[in-house]
Amino acid sequence: MWKFSVSKKQICLLVLSCMISIQSLAADNLYSVISVGYSDVELLQESNKGLGYKIAFGYQIDPQWYVEAGYQQLIHDKLYLTDLPTAKDVTNGENLQQGDALFVAFLGKASGPMGELFYRLGVLKTDIRGQQLLAGVGQCELGEANVLAIADFGTATMCDYDEGGVAGVIGLGFDYFISARAMVRTEIEYIKGQDNLTVATATVGLRYNF
Repeated sequence: MWKFSVSKKQICLLVLSCMISIQSLAADNLYSVISVGYSDVELLQESNKGLGYKIAFGYQIDPQWYVEAGYQQLIHDKLYLTDLPTAKDVTNGENLQQGDALFVAFLGKASGPMGELFYRLGVLKTDIRGQQLLAGVGQCELGEANVLAIADFGTATMCDYDEGGVAGVIGLGFDYFISARAMVRTEIEYIKGQDNLTVATATVGLRYNF
């Protein structure tokens, strides 16, 4: 099993390298995108929904092709770092997750008077950290098992995991012209990765052409 971890240092280095690259490429072919949206993350055969965002830089390498690279926050639940779970949390079988990814993708586009329709094919370096609660003393599919004594409930098991890996992504979206340089982007994506990781996202954002 491959293990990866997306750190703030890696994100900063990615953004810095993209900014340096901007200086050496034709400005008319460059753009940036900031998007926010909704994610449905499935790991351990359970679905977890939440908000996420994406920051990317793109470059037109051909009249019909772009290449994009950036950072994507898939989901960001509040984990149990200092407080213990409650009896209600255990009863509900909470599965909290924080997921991030670095990505590179190729976008094929078709232009029209209203904007650009595009599809996405890419790869991601993912990192999913999570905590799954099980009633009683249970066995964890992922991560380490920590047995807890929960008030008004009794014994519970917390599975604490941090899984990194590689994933593929396909997507479909539309960039709508709102000015000479600005476009509104809407997009849906499907991500499939290691450990049966599945993510479906829907985002809306702003694209700015340099």
